[in-house]
Amino acid sequence: MHGQPRWVLPVGLAVVTLVVVANAGSSVGLGTSGDALLVTLAVAVYAAAALVFLLWFDAPVRITVALLLVMAVASAAARHGDPTGTGGIGLYLGVAYAPLRLPRRPAVAVAAVSVLLFDVVLALEAPNAAVFITVVTGGAALFFLFGLLLRTEQEQRARADRLVVQLERSREAEKASAALAERTRISREMHDVLAHTLSALVLQLEALAVRAERAADPLADGLARAHQLAHGGLIEARQAVSTLRGDVVPGPGALPELLAQHEAATGTPCTLDVRGEPVPLTPEASLAVYRTVQEALTNARKHAAGAPVHVRLDWRPDGAVVEVHDAGGHERIALHQTGGGHGLSGLAERAALLGGRLHAGPADDGFHVRLEVPA
Repeated sequence: MHGQPRWVLPVGLAVVTLVVVANAGSSVGLGTSGDALLVTLAVAVYAAAALVFLLWFDAPVRITVALLLVMAVASAAARHGDPTGTGGIGLYLGVAYAPLRLPRRPAVAVAAVSVLLFDVVLALEAPNAAVFITVVTGGAALFFLFGLLLRTEQEQRARADRLVVQLERSREAEKASAALAERTRISREMHDVLAHTLSALVLQLEALAVRAERAADPLADGLARAHQLAHGGLIEARQAVSTLRGDVVPGPGALPELLAQHEAATGTPCTLDVRGEPVPLTPEASLAVYRTVQEALTNARKHAAGAPVHVRLDWRPDGAVVEVHDAGGHERIALHQTGGGHGLSGLAERAALLGGRLHAGPADDGFHVRLEVPA
């Protein structure tokens, strides 16, 4: 069973209060001798067991059964001490609440035993016992049926809630599947068109660079650099295809290799300073770190040729901060004009979607790029 409905506790407490007040105001009443003492003890035991039963709604089955039987015995004892009292009210509370707390079979058994105990007292003591037994048993059956209907309604509501959750999960899975299919289609188009075109371009530039070098053509150096750029673009295109297909994306761990490539291509110093203990980042955040450094290096090659570059990666408990600084002076073109396919403006949008921030602008003796991403 799930948590009990909100009304169960206040209604139960109201019934317990009614039992105490009714017995206190009956012809025998509460006292310290004779039948009054028996009624007092029975009511006290009933109230204590009922309070524990009502407040401990997730008690084990054995304890719940024991509490209900104690309540039944106390109700029968109160009826024995005061035949004109209201012991039946206490009996009905246990019978009605049994199916709300117990599996069906134990609930039926407990309710039957409780009614049987009360009926035995009636059979031994009540005038017109058959009439009283019929009334009490019929009333108990109605209260038990009422509790059983409430339990069924509660189970149906819980089942409906589970179905809603499953439906939401199914919709999310459907959306994820559609997104994956679209990403796969885009990656296939990129592979079939862009990657193939770049592959052919790399081969052509390589062949031209070799021929120019053999012929001592002044264009040999330019063709070699063009070949390197085209080869780098081919690698990036393949990385983009892998990212769209859900493969492992480049992240902070690939920064040393990226800086080494920049240093080899430009012949300028490029240093990396890593601080703190690494924390897990989402694939999108990891890729944002890599692309930010990559774009900053590309801009340094374009606009600060020959300037040294320093990259600092700070790991924090709640994410990471990466900063790129070049000492190439203050002059820069607008962010949206940086080109390269991964402009800083686009990276700023990517950072915002991740809940992070990107700032790029002039700094002391150069240009500074700073990215913050959450874990």
